[in-house]
Amino acid sequence: MAAFDDSTDPALGAACNRLAAFCEALPAGVIVDDASGLTESDLALILRNLHATRQHVPLEELTIEQAAARYATAPSSTPTTRRSPWARDDG
Repeated sequence: MAAFDDSTDPALGAACNRLAAFCEALPAGVIVDDASGLTESDLALILRNLHATRQHVPLEELTIEQAAARYATAPSSTPTTRRSPWARDDG
């Protein structure tokens, strides 16, 4: 079972842990909700992906001046054209 330790949102972490415990106790592939067709496999997939995205990565905070300087030094975007896969190669 995944251990959701979400210090930025303890309520979400606790709810995910309860859902993971519920899902783990179910037989593999069992239908959880007949109306929607939701299965144990669906819940497990959702929990795995949620766990993978909950890694805490602090974001860099920039001042307005730092952001402007970074934007000014960024390379300009040049549009690229892509040949059609059906285009003839005439040499």
